[in-house]
Amino acid sequence: MSYVVSGRRRMLIVLLIAAVSGLLAMSFNAGLASLYYFPAQFRVEQWEKSTDKPAATDLQHATELVANAVRLQPDNPHYLLLSAKINEWRWYSGVLSSAEIKANEQLYQRAIALRPSWPVAYADYAYFLAVTQFRLTDAWQQLQFAAARGSYLPQVQQKFLSIAFNFWTNLSIQQKAEVYRRIEIGFAGALAGQTRTAIEQAGMQQHVCRYLRLKKDTTHLWEKVRHSVCSRFQ
Repeated sequence: MSYVVSGRRRMLIVLLIAAVSGLLAMSFNAGLASLYYFPAQFRVEQWEKSTDKPAATDLQHATELVANAVRLQPDNPHYLLLSAKINEWRWYSGVLSSAEIKANEQLYQRAIALRPSWPVAYADYAYFLAVTQFRLTDAWQQLQFAAARGSYLPQVQQKFLSIAFNFWTNLSIQQKAEVYRRIEIGFAGALAGQTRTAIEQAGMQQHVCRYLRLKKDTTHLWEKVRHSVCSRFQ
């Protein structure tokens, strides 16, 4: 009997060691993957602040960093999304062809499938569809998904307005009305800074200020933004 109990005890110990070893390996991979991820993410944030194209060496290094992060944690939606964004910078810089960038869609779809409630993933997917694939109808649908899940997020507002302003002449009357509504919401809340920046970067001050001026009798927004954005168009 003691031999049986001892054998069972040894088996339990072996199983416990195996489970702990597995958890340690998973934790190690997660930690190592994050060490690759954050420097790559930092590079993308710097590129977004600059008006210049990224240096070829920076692009290559960021590509290698995020590839290592994805290799260690292939089901992490943040890593997949960053990989897609770096690919778009490579496309923008001429490293990837228009045919090659199409494969990016799979990264977005995987990231969304892994985290379906993430508004930023839908907004970034919309930007990819509009800017690199010129699929505005599909992009607009993804923007609606993003807004439904996180209209309060600055990333969603920035992508929404960026796409709308870049394809302004292609929008329907209903879509333009939706853009103006989001501008009003942006100026009325915590997204005023992102809204103003998007308008100025796109050179849309005259369009937006004309609209707000016509609505000044029914909204308080005109008084709030006319000095900071619309002083030249009053």
